[in-house]
Parts: sequence; C-alpha cells; structure tokens
Amino acid sequence: MVKRSKQDLAHLGENLAASYLVNNGYSVACKNFRVQQGEIDLIVEKDQQLIFVEVKTRSYHSMDSAVANVNFRKQVHISRVAQIYCSQNPQFDNHNTRFDVIVVLHDSRHDTFSIKHLSDAFLPILED
Repeated sequence: MVKRSKQDLAHLGENLAASYLVNNGYSVACKNFRVQQGEIDLIVEKDQQLIFVEVKTRSYHSMDSAVANVNFRKQVHISRVAQIYCSQNPQFDNHNTRFDVIVVLHDSRHDTFSIKHLSDAFLPILED
C-alpha cells in the first residue's frame, strides 16, 4: 500500500492529467495559472478551443465527491481567472472556450491511477 501526501498526490494528478490530454491531441498552453483571484490547474487548446481544466485527484474512489468539489463557488473563481487569462493572452481571441474537469483516482493498494475526463463540465459564470 502506497501512502502519498495530499500535495504530492495533487501534483502527480495534474501531471497525469496533462499527459493524458497531450496523448489525446491537446496542446498544453499553461500549467497552474495563478493570479490574485485564483488558479486554474491546466489550460489546453485543441481545434480552436481554449479549455480550462480543473483537476481533482483523490486517493479513494469517489468520483461524485470529486466532482461535487467543483461547486458553483469554485466555478465562479475558475471563470474569473479564465477571463483574466484570456485578457492577458490575445493570441487566443479567435478560440472558443470550454471548462472541463478531470478526476484522477488513485488506488493506493496497487499504486495505480485512473482518469475520468468530463468535457464541457460547466458553463462560464459571467459577471456584469
């Protein structure tokens, strides 16, 4: 049985999610984009879409609880940070945007990982 710290598990999950996306034809534009308003784990692009990805890594097999953590409040934060990223990166002006969630589940008994990709997981929360 492998025991990892939450921080190590989260970092590993983000790297596995990035590798998964690259293997599926996405290009990584940015990892861990941080501003005062918050952070986005991964920003990738594919087919003229700019995709903001929230990665949730869990050491227990509960996809429902991982997805539930991307609640309305978290979606508002991600949407705000996405708007900032877009304003700072005009090269993506002609791209559509999308918000995905990737859940990385860790089986500590066998030290294996599985990935669930939820495409277009939520709509952006626009503010006036």
